[in-house]
Amino acid sequence: MNVSSKSRIIVYIVIIAVLVIVGLFGAESVFGPRESVVEMFPVTSESPAVQSGVVVPAPQHTPSGRRAKKRSARRDASFEQQLRALKSGEVGVADSEAGSQGGSNGPISEIIGRSTQDQSSTGALSDDVASVKGTAGTQERTSKDDDVSNEDPLDFLGGIMVSNNTGLQAVVTPQVTPQTGRPWVRGQARGYTMLSAMQPEARVVVETQVETLLSAKIREPYIGVLIDGTFGRDFTYLKDVIERLSGDGRALTLALYLTNGPTMRKWRETPIDALFSRINPSDFRQRIRREQQLQAQFLAVVLQAKDVFEFNISLNSGNNNVAIVMLEDNLDSFAYRAMREIASAEIGSLAGFIRNPCLGCYEGNDDITLGDPREEHKLERYNILKRGDAYSLDGLGFSYPDGSGNGLAAAQLRDLMVNSYSRGLRYVGLWRYEWQGLEFGGGNPRPETRTHTPSNPDQQEFEIEMLREGLVAETDGISVDDEL
Repeated sequence: MNVSSKSRIIVYIVIIAVLVIVGLFGAESVFGPRESVVEMFPVTSESPAVQSGVVVPAPQHTPSGRRAKKRSARRDASFEQQLRALKSGEVGVADSEAGSQGGSNGPISEIIGRSTQDQSSTGALSDDVASVKGTAGTQERTSKDDDVSNEDPLDFLGGIMVSNNTGLQAVVTPQVTPQTGRPWVRGQARGYTMLSAMQPEARVVVETQVETLLSAKIREPYIGVLIDGTFGRDFTYLKDVIERLSGDGRALTLALYLTNGPTMRKWRETPIDALFSRINPSDFRQRIRREQQLQAQFLAVVLQAKDVFEFNISLNSGNNNVAIVMLEDNLDSFAYRAMREIASAEIGSLAGFIRNPCLGCYEGNDDITLGDPREEHKLERYNILKRGDAYSLDGLGFSYPDGSGNGLAAAQLRDLMVNSYSRGLRYVGLWRYEWQGLEFGGGNPRPETRTHTPSNPDQQEFEIEMLREGLVAETDGISVDDEL
């Protein structure tokens, strides 16, 4: 046997030995563990994303362990059984104390014009709350978290000073500073509460805001949209906006408000024909827990949200979905639980839930979040917000450095943006009366009759400053793909 033949035999023996060892002990034991993106770029308590409560939620719904199981066991009735009954037309969703049947209006598939499949996952309340807390980087919340902070009201703003100047601007073509020359910033989702994003007459405002957000070069943009029909249902256009805000390594936070609380509060005189807009809020709290027709109407909106949420995640696994069952809601904890459970069964694995209470806006409203984070709009409620909560200037607004506009003064807005980051809020949304076609102190006319006024170029520059204020500039030379 020559040397060449002996060498080949030795090589074969070595290969066979390696394969045997790998089979017995596993590849990681032989070659070591494979590094993941998380291990190469770990998220620690020092990371800006953790500090601001904007950790990207996983699209999968994860259980919360023993605590979640105990909470599920304490529920008086299985929500899975309630959901089956709701979809088959047998009974409405009732709270744990009532447990009573509501009026039957036929199977839910007949009411909303489509059939829905029975869920293998119930989207149980305790599990969803745990998922929201785990993905938003928040600590476990209890009913004690709903107590008002003992801090002086808005001490970081130096007292409340709201301007009442008028400063309507002429409609202009969107113009923004080019993106070049401005470093990317990250650490908190920021953007616009563009409730009227699907209203055709508001298109110039939406386009201006999209261009401003793109120019601001914020890694985590945010938009909040009302989808109950108050401002139309152009979901094709909404998806186009979402797609543009998800490019270039951005991780979009999309908040969808499923129903409209402020319009409901004016149920006697509102000219707006939207879902539940003609129902007395006190009656609605009881009926949504028992009446199948109302539950089916709400579920129809939930299914629309589901389609949009799925689209958002399909664009970028880092995108975030937030479901808010009612804008500035008129709910008590029982009504909130009923609406949340209906929604959770369909979108619990796609979105985190945040409650947007409006305490004192209507008799009987409460602000018990059932463990969910909260979004507040009132200035006097800002100091109760905790890490993982959110804030919007909806209904407040702000003025520009030249004094035009109504709401928070320009200097105070700057302080609020900085404070919101250090406080760890999940997102902050800018809003102005003019963008929504409203006048300060005026009423709420039908959206198609309004004049929606966009920001002019100078105002856009100020908005860019505010959207970036206090965030962290990305380190030069670090790949965006690696970081995300």
